[in-house]
Amino acid sequence: MKGLSLGIPGVGDVRPGTHYCALYSGPEERDRLLYAFLQEGLRQGDKCLCLIDDVEPGLVRDLAVGQAGPEYSRRSAQLDVERASDAYLPSGEFRVDDMMRFLAESADAATDDGFDLLRAAGEMSWVLTGPPGWDDLFRYESAINHVVEEMPAILVCLYDLQKFGADMLVEVLYTHPKVLVDRTVIENPHYLPPTEYPAAGLAATDRYPMVRASAPAEGGAHQGWASLTDGELRVVTLVAEGMSNRSIADELYLSRHTIDAHLKHIYLKLDIHSRVELTVLALQQRSSTG
Repeated sequence: MKGLSLGIPGVGDVRPGTHYCALYSGPEERDRLLYAFLQEGLRQGDKCLCLIDDVEPGLVRDLAVGQAGPEYSRRSAQLDVERASDAYLPSGEFRVDDMMRFLAESADAATDDGFDLLRAAGEMSWVLTGPPGWDDLFRYESAINHVVEEMPAILVCLYDLQKFGADMLVEVLYTHPKVLVDRTVIENPHYLPPTEYPAAGLAATDRYPMVRASAPAEGGAHQGWASLTDGELRVVTLVAEGMSNRSIADELYLSRHTIDAHLKHIYLKLDIHSRVELTVLALQQRSSTG
């Protein structure tokens, strides 16, 4: 199948069989991404699935499908909207097997109904309440990468930078090969294939604290952010774009030793230990000041 459009201005062609995470700041930015994605699918004759809790399903349908007219019945039949908590927690708890089955059945139903592609968007804030089984979420997010490769589908998981803590977002980056942020699709340099994902088989509580909804602290995503120098902030920006130390050194006309020293100081100031943690904090800082 040839390259497809996500429907988002500035984003080039994408391919089916891909699992994206979309990182955004607040409901307005989410809606710009979500409705562009769904409306492009409706224009292209794809089957569209939206899983969301923060907006009434009827309102999503009205905004995506549009006003009654010659195309209304066809477009309406293309779109399924469900509450995310109903889809991810059908028995009141999250189970990996149940969600994998739901996704496979959705793709099969789309094919049986004559659709060439399934576009599915899932808003992930349901996990913030800590329902039973929530600690298996990232085992699912990792495992689904093998499955979706064989599917005529595009999957987009929606994560609000204003709601999710840094520890959770580290796992988001580990488990999604492509990241959609600021209307740009990034080949995620932090992605770990399912066979390499270190969290496999471990309880979530061993990896990060219980998820909670909280706004970024006043002054930025981390109280140490204000202590970063202009030079350190330039390094942070390039790390968040996935560049290696050698590439950053070439970009800034500095030695690799200088870049290594900058990162050592940055990690110390922010009390972190890895590039993926730094990337998450950079994204959250951009969210809080954007």
